Amino acid sequence: MEFNDVPTPREARETIDPHHLIWYDKEYNEDETGKMRWEFELWNFGYEDAFEYCKDIWLAFGYNIVLIDYIDCIETMIWHFSINDMRCTWFFNDFPAYHYIIPFKETEENLNKLEGYIKIIIDELNKLAIEKRIEPY
Repeated sequence: MEFNDVPTPREARETIDPHHLIWYDKEYNEDETGKMRWEFELWNFGYEDAFEYCKDIWLAFGYNIVLIDYIDCIETMIWHFSINDMRCTWFFNDFPAYHYIIPFKETEENLNKLEGYIKIIIDELNKLAIEKRIEPY
């Protein structure tokens, strides 16, 4: 399939069940210490290697991605990384499978930047889903 053959977002909404696509939301949730924070959750993309997949998308767009460290807990994997010198944390919980991403410093500017970076990966992942190159999960 040629890139020009991929439906526009409007066409995709009209022809594809939105439950078969990947999306994100921004939620105000309590962390493990009881403190409230903003989190960006990825939905319908529960793969363990999603961070690596999304990192490659960001690299293709010219963003500077540096993996600072990786922690594999029993049911959670955590990546500390920076994107264009902004430190973030990516969490993957395996049951139920979902991802959420937070900036290291929660400022309005960092939240806006991170949301922009997430929109890029969501757009690209949905193009791949429409092309049937990945399966939302």
